[in-house]
Amino acid sequence: MRDLEKVQARYLRDQWPVRLGNLASNLLRLGNWVQMRHSDEAIVELIRESAWFIEWTVNDTPTDIMAELADLQRELCLWRRIWPQEAVRHVLVFRARRMSEQVLRLSGLLTA
Repeated sequence: MRDLEKVQARYLRDQWPVRLGNLASNLLRLGNWVQMRHSDEAIVELIRESAWFIEWTVNDTPTDIMAELADLQRELCLWRRIWPQEAVRHVLVFRARRMSEQVLRLSGLLTA
């Protein structure tokens, strides 16, 4: 992964709704990369980065959002541990896109 401290410093400049918007974008990118068959290393790094985004954001979010983010982070960590799994590639594409939609909804950016 790129310099984690620099990525974190840049990510934390924004308010939590924007951070969640960035996370949603990352998750959508993940689904696209899996579908386009990017390298497994790149996919694992994107999964890892997305999990870090949640870690860095969760304490700044309202309590009702924390549990959902924790569940998403747990799922991402499981995907990272088992990837690559050709037989479930389509499942990760689906899940990454659904997680992206969920995070975007949680951000409130669509209703603002």
